[in-house]
Amino acid sequence: MRRRFKKVIAGVLSLATVLSLTACGSSTEEQAPEVTTNEEFDPIVEHVQTLVDQVDSSINVEKKITWLSWWAIDETQATAELFKAVYGIPEEGNESYGKDANNIFEYKFVAYESRYDKLAQMVSTGNSPDMFQFELENYPYTVYKGMFQSIDGIIDTSTSDWDATRDVMEQFKWGGKNYCAITQVELNQVLWYRKSVIEKAGLQDPYELYMEGNWNWDTFTDMCNAFQLSGDSKYAVDGYKIPDYFVMSTGTPIIGLENGQLKCNLYEEDVERSINYISTLATENYRYPRHLLNNWSTSIPAFVAGDTLFYGDGTWLWKDTLKSYASRYKWEDNDIFFVPYPKDPEADVYYHGLRHSSYMLCAGSDNIEGYKAWIDCVITCVNDPGTKELSREQDKVNYDWTDEQLDFAEQLLTDLTPVFEFKQGIGSDVAPTNTIDNCVDSLIQYPYIQNEGQDISYTSLRATNEGQITARVNEMNASVS
Repeated sequence: MRRRFKKVIAGVLSLATVLSLTACGSSTEEQAPEVTTNEEFDPIVEHVQTLVDQVDSSINVEKKITWLSWWAIDETQATAELFKAVYGIPEEGNESYGKDANNIFEYKFVAYESRYDKLAQMVSTGNSPDMFQFELENYPYTVYKGMFQSIDGIIDTSTSDWDATRDVMEQFKWGGKNYCAITQVELNQVLWYRKSVIEKAGLQDPYELYMEGNWNWDTFTDMCNAFQLSGDSKYAVDGYKIPDYFVMSTGTPIIGLENGQLKCNLYEEDVERSINYISTLATENYRYPRHLLNNWSTSIPAFVAGDTLFYGDGTWLWKDTLKSYASRYKWEDNDIFFVPYPKDPEADVYYHGLRHSSYMLCAGSDNIEGYKAWIDCVITCVNDPGTKELSREQDKVNYDWTDEQLDFAEQLLTDLTPVFEFKQGIGSDVAPTNTIDNCVDSLIQYPYIQNEGQDISYTSLRATNEGQITARVNEMNASVS
């Protein structure tokens, strides 16, 4: 029973209001993840009974929700159990659904790399799924291409349930319409570090600098310089999307979304200033030179060995990678800790790139009631203190999170002002992910890498790429003007 308890509660909106623990993966129909139910587990079933009266039971759910994705929704989580308690399992036991007969969802699995091709094909042929995972990297282009439909008139976001995310939803309106039922805003990228490495180098703990209100570009630069001088082959920072988060710390993304339309900020002083700062991480040799040392790959071993001071990545890095090193080398509790990216000294508030959780309603879905019911259950569980507490305690058991880590993560969601970067959302044809050579990523990645033989000044990169960027932005804006 103990093993089953850990499995079940781990699915209860795990760190739902604090940390995002999901990394990208790949799945096909043949490799579909196991989908589980929890009908015999009393504690979680009993808990959701206290939430039943908070859900709109008048919604008439007649069939399963079709979910197109590369991963399966855990049907043992509180949201799913609440759905079953209120609406039952649609068409339960219907053999036409095959292995999904006793699930809430009918799963359509797709390889991660093909997910949007598959979605576009299903929508265009009148065989639309009902629901799809929101991804900032492809928004609002996916709406522009007709893959999703507005939730206006479907989800009532005027109720108190949506108070915590209503302002963020305003930032995601496209053409004056809501497409994202944003149930929570989450901590995403952070700078991981080892306290013992900081102490050995004679540096002040970045967490202490943050709590003193003194964690900014200037103190970060001082720390980079001091660490580099502390030994041979020492680098200050490695990881993913480092330059993106420095740009966002100004509060001005390269491409924003304002008043329902995209806005190019290529000539904004904040953008130029931040990219000029990013270039110093390369010219001063603070960033780990992955293009020279590791075949363009980041290096966790260098971070673990104490040769790299900070490693930028998602909060999932603890569960997926770092906690195993902590256990293997018997490091002290909280030796591995994290801080947000340093504050722009000229910013009025602490801006930081965050992410949000949302399920998109696919264009052509014929199961609007099922979608409404699921979203109602999600937002109810997200706002429930009991569910949050269960999640926190079990994350400590399953993933070795400490109270100090969790407390700080919760504090950051209060302290930080979210900024969202839409530069990838102008279309994968002009801004593909996982490459630095596209028209928007090259603006910040080349200054950060400073590879030999490349013209890496921001002004020259902007001159080369702005025509393609502005043409696509103008094209998309014209569709909703």
